[in-house]
Amino acid sequence: MLKMITIWLSLCLSATAFANDQLVILSPHRKSMQEEFIPRFKDFYKKTFGTAVDVEWLDNGGTADAVRLLRTRFAKNPQSANVDIIWGGGTSAYLDLSRDQLLAKTPVPAGLSATIAGVPMYDKTQTWYATAMSSFGIFTNRKVLSLEGLTPPKHWEDLAGPKFRGQITLADPRHSGTALTMAMILLQAHGWDKGWSVLTRIAANTRAFTQSSSDPIKAVVAGDAAASMAIDFYAQPKVDELGTDKLDFLLPDSETVLDPDPVAVAKGAPHAVVAARFVNYLLSLDAQKILILPKGAADGPRLATLGRMAVTTAAYDATEGRRVNAFNPFKQKKFVALDLNKTVKLEHILGDLLGATQIDLQRELAAAWMAVIKRGLKPEEVADLTKAPVSEKELLALSAKWDDNVVRNQTINAWANAAKATYKRIAGQ
Repeated sequence: MLKMITIWLSLCLSATAFANDQLVILSPHRKSMQEEFIPRFKDFYKKTFGTAVDVEWLDNGGTADAVRLLRTRFAKNPQSANVDIIWGGGTSAYLDLSRDQLLAKTPVPAGLSATIAGVPMYDKTQTWYATAMSSFGIFTNRKVLSLEGLTPPKHWEDLAGPKFRGQITLADPRHSGTALTMAMILLQAHGWDKGWSVLTRIAANTRAFTQSSSDPIKAVVAGDAAASMAIDFYAQPKVDELGTDKLDFLLPDSETVLDPDPVAVAKGAPHAVVAARFVNYLLSLDAQKILILPKGAADGPRLATLGRMAVTTAAYDATEGRRVNAFNPFKQKKFVALDLNKTVKLEHILGDLLGATQIDLQRELAAAWMAVIKRGLKPEEVADLTKAPVSEKELLALSAKWDDNVVRNQTINAWANAAKATYKRIAGQ
């Protein structure tokens, strides 16, 4: 009799579990995003639809790893990856997924503008939507700047000056999508030739390249470096936590971009109705305020300041005077219009080019830069040191062959050998 009761209770519990609605989310987002949004979505869902929802959160690493997992699952079953939502990462990944018809069409959520400062907030195929935005700027330690006698940088090129030699820390763009995007921004803001010159001198000033885009933030906070290029949602929470008297984060005027942080419903989503509800929740006023308010605000994040940008005018109207940052993208126009198609084509090959000529040879590059500085920064020597190894047109043409490992390896070796010879020649002059 006891055994029958146990079996009956087990069946009841199982039935209760499956009575809840289900949602499977694949995301590269930080844990703080999960901890802030998922409990509130569950509360919202219960109140709005009268049913509890269970959320499974798949964390497979960064954006590239998440996309790789999704594609692997679709390769096994072209009809469904058993994923409902893909949330977070740059727009280039979503352009690729949409192009390959791995995302489902979803109606445009209410309150979402078509563009902000000229940047599309959703794809014309209606397969992905911006839920937040990020931008990229300069993160500095005010005390270190003062001790080193450095003027606070306001533009990317300020970091390329000789006074910042050994005072910068950056992430390796072969491992960090954030670092790669910042390189793209700089190249498009200044044009290929000047942009390459600035990137080369910044690399020469860098004391260390890290694999994670969060490590340079930690180094600046600890005082191990004066400055770093950074994405807002890594830098801004630290400024909020430790104070503007210690740290600063600045968006270079007319030299940065707005990068949407999308969400999409996967093709063949097993819980498509719940997924559509999640998309709409992320664009609601309550959800959008969590992005831009400081920890502790009654309608803000409960555990940690997120330091993001919202994508609805209603969120900014409702938080005026209370936000972490007074910045309002709806009132700004001075942004670089990042060419997304070009970004998609160059995202792999540019990282290899920067790695082969600047990062792997940073010691040789720094020695050559020091020699140029000591000889008085003659314009012809600076130009010789920082000349781009290929034109943008040549790199775009090469990108079409970059899946060929023979072509890729031979080209990387040629770039590295040529750069090493140049740096040795300049250092020995």
